[in-house]
Amino acid sequence: IGIENNKPDALEAVYNAAKDEKGIEVVALKTKYPQGAEKQLIYACTGREVPSGGLPADVGVVVNNVGTAAAIAEAIKTGMPLIQRIVTVTGKGVKNPQNLLVKIGTSFRDVIEQCGGFNGKVGKVIAGGPMMGIAQFSIDIPVIKGTSGILVLTEEEAKLPEPSNCIRCGKCVNVCPINLMPFMISNYSLLDRFDKAEEVNALDCIECGSCSFICPAKRPLVDSIRVAKREIMAKRKKAQSK
Repeated sequence: IGIENNKPDALEAVYNAAKDEKGIEVVALKTKYPQGAEKQLIYACTGREVPSGGLPADVGVVVNNVGTAAAIAEAIKTGMPLIQRIVTVTGKGVKNPQNLLVKIGTSFRDVIEQCGGFNGKVGKVIAGGPMMGIAQFSIDIPVIKGTSGILVLTEEEAKLPEPSNCIRCGKCVNVCPINLMPFMISNYSLLDRFDKAEEVNALDCIECGSCSFICPAKRPLVDSIRVAKREIMAKRKKAQSK
């Protein structure tokens, strides 16, 4: 069980609960982003590296979110399926940010109203977090089992900076946790050269958003890489269907 070291209370509580259990080890992880990503978590906890294009099973590992593990235990012990999950509602665009235990199927609108409603003019509502979340066109959508959070941005926060030309600074390469070249994958994607994007391992991208965040030219790197991944997968699927 991996827990970042900026959560000492959680580390102590889980360690005490698991200390007499066989086969369970609690690991204090260095606090850094994206430490919670699957491949990074496997390496930090076990020292094993998932190969390019590989799966955790290839190195003898299965990764489960703690919420998933708890839901499995509940289903086995009581027969109760997953009907609710903890959702973090946060951002300057909501009046009372908080963590809520929410029934699956509850609308974003009802969840936000439970937190006091919007705070001023809202620019964007995001399902997930600020780095990997997906902007929503409506708040009349349901909480699903994968809804970890709802981020509400003000109009000012939601304004996107104007992108400029890549200056080849290499910052996106330095921060990539998978050791990819985001600027190159992005350029190939923007040129519709998805075959070349595949050659430089576009599919290994975990879409953490670190490259877009660090880019001084404010280029939407992860967005264009997502397009490349989608096109590559569509091409593979089409080839398999023949």
